[in-house]
Amino acid sequence: MKTICIITVFSMTIALIVGSIATMRSTSYLETEIDKKIITTAEKYANDFSAEFNHMEGLTDSLASYVMTTFDKSAYEEDHSGYLDFYKKDLAEMIKSDLATIKSAHSLYVTFNPELASRNDEVWYSVIDGKVKEISADFQNNSRDFSLPYEKNMEYFFKPQGKDHGVWISPYYDEDIEKEVFSYSSPIYVDGLFIGVAGADISAEDIVKVIKEMSPYAGGYSALLDENYQFIIHNDEESFSEEEDIKSLLKSELDKDGRNVSGKLNYNFRGTEKIMSYSKMRNGWTFITTQPQEAVYKPIDSLRGTMFLLGIFLVIVFIAFLIAFSRPFIKKTNTLEEENRRKEIIIIYQSRQAKIGEMVGNITHQWKQPLNTINLILANLLDSYRYGDLDEKRLEKSVNKVENIVDKMSETITDFSDFLKPTKEKVFFDVRDCIESAVSLMEESINLHKIKMRTCCETEKKAYGYYNDTTHVIFNLLNNARDAILESHPDERNIEVRILQEGNMLKVSVINPGKGIAPENREHIFEPYFTTKGEMGGTGLGLYISKQIVEDRLNGEISMENITGGVKFDVLIPTRPGKEEKNEHG
Repeated sequence: MKTICIITVFSMTIALIVGSIATMRSTSYLETEIDKKIITTAEKYANDFSAEFNHMEGLTDSLASYVMTTFDKSAYEEDHSGYLDFYKKDLAEMIKSDLATIKSAHSLYVTFNPELASRNDEVWYSVIDGKVKEISADFQNNSRDFSLPYEKNMEYFFKPQGKDHGVWISPYYDEDIEKEVFSYSSPIYVDGLFIGVAGADISAEDIVKVIKEMSPYAGGYSALLDENYQFIIHNDEESFSEEEDIKSLLKSELDKDGRNVSGKLNYNFRGTEKIMSYSKMRNGWTFITTQPQEAVYKPIDSLRGTMFLLGIFLVIVFIAFLIAFSRPFIKKTNTLEEENRRKEIIIIYQSRQAKIGEMVGNITHQWKQPLNTINLILANLLDSYRYGDLDEKRLEKSVNKVENIVDKMSETITDFSDFLKPTKEKVFFDVRDCIESAVSLMEESINLHKIKMRTCCETEKKAYGYYNDTTHVIFNLLNNARDAILESHPDERNIEVRILQEGNMLKVSVINPGKGIAPENREHIFEPYFTTKGEMGGTGLGLYISKQIVEDRLNGEISMENITGGVKFDVLIPTRPGKEEKNEHG
């Protein structure tokens, strides 16, 4: 019965986990698809509007270029009014012909600068009832005033002045043709003389209707904003109160990254969570749709409810199946469990013994040199005492060194325990400090054997990793360098440490003038218990431990090569966190 209960609980847990994962993945996928849909919808309408607007821009810019190319400034200066009358006739035929072949434009015009002939001159044709007709603007009755400050209906004339490109004018009611229109106008300059503006109108009726009626979800609406995030077209009943919030959100998002031309934003308006999708049009305007989050993600809530009920049903069926068919296997299962339990105990015991043996070997290796150093310090103190050279300053200095070495020895057990079961966090540190710490532990031995240390680096060299582990590696390499000098008896007893920057890594090189490593031994020097120290002996663990620390703990590399007049060990240490470490901390 106990086994059945365990199986039941286990089965329920597995079923719940699988169901939860399936639900999370499904809802995540559905949420992604919904987000894509609302963004794609905004992009589609923005692209459709942009295509129509771009056509108008091309038409208007071509007309402006035509005027700038054909307008004869010299002839105009000889007879202002006469030349304008002549030029308007030629221009009228061209505009009328162009407008007849274009279905998307409602009007095409050139409004001349009234200062050219001290009068209002304009060539304007519009499509009315399917026919191209000339429009004679009623400047006086329709308040077409060419003085500053200008009204909305004169924005088409004044806004492009001084610019080297055309501008779009948000919808306004044109009293001459009695229609609400979008207008695009481009300035015309000939040798610095402002001739006027060329422009095209498209009916705003269809676009306004589409924007006001378009809503992917219940409770949503659409809007069109200009380049300054001012609302051009919107549903007055819904969007008016949200204008300031939407303008602030869009400005913050789009100004932050100019390349981000479409996307979605989540926001809260008076306690209601909403989603806004947006897409930049090529003329700098922005099309948006906004809808309640509850309506957008309603299919996800339905899916979660269905998956929850389905999960409960599957768990019940699965449990019933297990109970019905597990009884014949209960006895056999108990036997296998007992056998596996015994195997686990053996494996745990063997693993524990191996770790203890490795730790004892490592600690023995690390303590050997500090103990020898303490012995040398004590011997030097005894000699100083016998010869009467021992004073308080020398005694205090020696005691401090012994205390430092003992502290380091006491930390060794903790350090190697951390190596077997890492708990420390990586930090940025100066590698020169590690070298200084390692050298200080060997100072007595180095001085005794008259070995000179030289570090080729005067500036700070930051690495990223474990400070103590790096110190241990350098300590081991310096020990090897010292032993190589004592064994080979070179003319110059120098150990050189170099630090170089190589991309995202620091290379620490330890060079000694000892004998080179024989070719047959080079591939074995980083193996455990392998030593080349001959009569001097050695555990063969120093380089092995160093390799494990560098590669497994520091994410670096260690290598050796014979060089002219000695041997060089190179250690590469990262100077910054890796991608995985950034993600863990990010």
